[in-house]
Amino acid sequence: MSVETTPAVSLAGMESNSAGLGGIPHRLRQVRRDFLLALEPVRPSVYRYCRSLAGNVWDAEDLLQDTLAKALAEASQRHEPIRNPQAWLIRIATNTWLDTVRRSNRSTTADFSTPEMDRPDDGAADPLTAVAVEAALLRLVLLLPPRERVCVVLKDVFGYSLAETADVLETSAGAVKSALHRGRSTLAAAQEPSSRADSPADGSARSSAAGTPAGSSAAAPAGHADLLRRLADAFNSYDIESMVSLFLANGRTEVVGNVSETGHEEIRTGSLEHTFGPDAPEIYRATVHAFDGEEVILLWERPKDSPHAAEVVADVVRMRAADGVPLIAETKVYYFCPELLAEVAGGLGLPFKTNGVSYF
Repeated sequence: MSVETTPAVSLAGMESNSAGLGGIPHRLRQVRRDFLLALEPVRPSVYRYCRSLAGNVWDAEDLLQDTLAKALAEASQRHEPIRNPQAWLIRIATNTWLDTVRRSNRSTTADFSTPEMDRPDDGAADPLTAVAVEAALLRLVLLLPPRERVCVVLKDVFGYSLAETADVLETSAGAVKSALHRGRSTLAAAQEPSSRADSPADGSARSSAAGTPAGSSAAAPAGHADLLRRLADAFNSYDIESMVSLFLANGRTEVVGNVSETGHEEIRTGSLEHTFGPDAPEIYRATVHAFDGEEVILLWERPKDSPHAAEVVADVVRMRAADGVPLIAETKVYYFCPELLAEVAGGLGLPFKTNGVSYF
């Protein structure tokens, strides 16, 4: 599989005196849709990689979306095809995550330029073979510094060779071996009985792991739970005006990976009208659930013309309250995030459906 990077949109012929950007945004959305569809086969693996690095499902999806946005920009500047899209995206995700860690000042990333002893690798004991993969990934999030985490995830979980891992990190195979040795030693020590006794069994410390930016699992501000339930009640009553009134005047809704709406009019006539308006072909019901450190709204869907059809979870909605006023600053709608939908609804043991990756 390769991704062709021949430009699909020409700006030639655009009226020089057209207002604003004219039809360019619409044409760019079409290009972006084609790009996302081309990457669908490798997207689950890239999400899994992001999930291995990030401390929670929300940060993992943010990392995936940042990766896709940077990949689209990079692809637009390339002339040659991208022969291995998964490796290309994983490289972008790695650099994006390491940059985020550096900016967060929550940990120090080791510099691979320091000479290290060239350690053996292929015969080394792999602690990941002794524990379930999910438990191992949790320990990675909890315990390993950023670059060691990347090395162990790529080598021991994704099966990358030393050379491939070194290529992603733009370092030497010897430096990767040293990072693997340190990371594996940390994981092995974590399996000792005394270490296990000291470690949280439920993953409650994930959000404060080294290299994971804070925020997604932080304690919700006062009034957040009440505001979230008021939004769920407005969804269930199909009262679009009540929904809109819960937002700041310049509040924002992001249909993640697809559309952003700012202000009451855009929110009202955009995603809310599309979902809850009279012409919508589905019926939705909202419920509130706790997942990965915060309460979210799940939207259950059934066809409008099939009243006896079984409902399934089709959407996840997160909310950020404004500071100092009981209004919504932002909602994030994960309708077009199939991996996150599967993890959240599946993790709660609920039936669900996914919806592809794009409106357009």
